[in-house]
Amino acid sequence: MGYDMYIHDPMTDEEEAAHRAAREKFDAAVRERDGLPQALPQYQDAKRRLDTARARMEKEGRSTELSRMVIEAGEEMRHLAVSHPGYDAAQQKVDEAYEAMQTTNVSYFRLNIHGMGVYRTVMGQLGMLVTDYDAPDFPELPDGATWEDIDAAKEKPNPSAGDRLPVKAAAAVYVKEVDTHLAWHPEPASGIAAHKLGSNDGWLVTPAEIEAALAAYRTHSAPQVTALLGAALGDEGDSHSYWIEWITYLERARVRGGFEVH
Repeated sequence: MGYDMYIHDPMTDEEEAAHRAAREKFDAAVRERDGLPQALPQYQDAKRRLDTARARMEKEGRSTELSRMVIEAGEEMRHLAVSHPGYDAAQQKVDEAYEAMQTTNVSYFRLNIHGMGVYRTVMGQLGMLVTDYDAPDFPELPDGATWEDIDAAKEKPNPSAGDRLPVKAAAAVYVKEVDTHLAWHPEPASGIAAHKLGSNDGWLVTPAEIEAALAAYRTHSAPQVTALLGAALGDEGDSHSYWIEWITYLERARVRGGFEVH
């Protein structure tokens, strides 16, 4: 569980190409690692037992005996994989390729539940959040519209899709109302509305909010920020470097339509 954040505007063609190339290298590293034990007779025997048990499950239904066979065969395959002489080096390549792939995904940033709680605390102390306001209520589903209607209204037009549901006018209006609600913030913007960093409802943190938050952040010195992070995180690794990545992410989102929180 955590918070997945995505910059609103799409990546440029160059950024997409870099991310695609990094993903291909990651996929290749995973295939190389996973292919290490496949030449071993013991691995092939365990795989046959696993495939046989799964096939029987589909035909006969799950049973205690078949579940045990699947678990035992799977555990044996995992043991043979991690005990292979080349596994550690192959796994290191996977880890490095994953980090490179994450670095090229410039539209994405993630915080786990604890991390977001810490960042909300520190951002509040730095004056980057707005907390004293009454947010409007979430729009109610209009009469006569279903969630299936709402999903249809959210779909992008695709002329080749012959089975697309007709879009009800009320559903289309509701989708616009929700988009407006998700982007709402107190005016004038003086920071990020705190509720947008408190749930996974797809809130849009707008450029105006980010601009105000960064302006407040810049009034503090690096030692002040480091001290607040240290007090909030203690000895949890290199807390300052990830915070800098967060500030860099906010700078990027500020000029790319803001970011969504999921």
